[in-house]
Amino acid sequence: MQNLVESKYAGMIKVSEERNPIELYLHQTEALQALDKNITNNHANRFSGLLVIPTGGGKTLTAVQWVLRNVINNNKKVLWVAHRHELLEQALYAVKKNSFSNLLSKRKEFKYRIISGQHDRPVNIKEDDDFIIASTDSLNRGINYLVNNWLNYNDEIFLVVDEAHHATAKTYRKLIDLLNEKSNRLGILGLTATPFRTAEVEKGLLKKIFKDDIVYKVDLRTLISRGILSEPIFKELETEIDMTKELSEQDIKRIQAFDSIPEDIAKHIAENKVRNNRIVQEYIDNKDEYGKLLVFCSKQNTCD
Repeated sequence: MQNLVESKYAGMIKVSEERNPIELYLHQTEALQALDKNITNNHANRFSGLLVIPTGGGKTLTAVQWVLRNVINNNKKVLWVAHRHELLEQALYAVKKNSFSNLLSKRKEFKYRIISGQHDRPVNIKEDDDFIIASTDSLNRGINYLVNNWLNYNDEIFLVVDEAHHATAKTYRKLIDLLNEKSNRLGILGLTATPFRTAEVEKGLLKKIFKDDIVYKVDLRTLISRGILSEPIFKELETEIDMTKELSEQDIKRIQAFDSIPEDIAKHIAENKVRNNRIVQEYIDNKDEYGKLLVFCSKQNTCD
């Protein structure tokens, strides 16, 4: 196993000489081959494309293995951005779990830092940080530190945008524009399950950001047929709560434009006790039929 030398939010990951025990699925191997073909073998100074794998299909693992082998292993820098804290921690977990010599044959160790409102701050960024995992909001608030402490010393960057459909937001575009300005060589890989669930205007913006389009895509039905993902059985539950009465027209447009519910709206839904009790009662009334239950919620406060 890897030896980790770290503070709470930054440190050194020592590369294990053992072989990575994680076995990839066929679609992940195909994705890595597609990334090699379109990025590694392309030798272009600019690349921006999308990796499209359904939720649960291992987007993070696939991308982490590729950047470790092709970027970190070659002493280049990775910036991994997302808009939610749990996505940042998920990425760091995958990095630590995949730091083996079969992916990092040229490295004995490398430095990481995780930045967000709940982790480290941009002021602590160091020029020799190899793998920075950060929230876009925190980076934009401390953009001068990113530039002066890191970008001014590193002109070859690989950017990973988790949940890439959010890349059309101003905070993402500002960061991408800055990286394009400061980097001699810049690769951008967007990770998403559903890149085109946005409004038409958003589709146009997404295409402008990820100019090399989709590098690799596998659909939900394929992964279900291979036994990788479960077949969903949908049952609509009428809560008899009309949330539209409490949402503005702008709120509704925001929900339609993105595949996730904005924080303030999610909080509003989570605090609706009548709705929550109706959902819980549905399980209580049918627990023999449903059996063991795993509940997915759109936001953490909804779970709470």
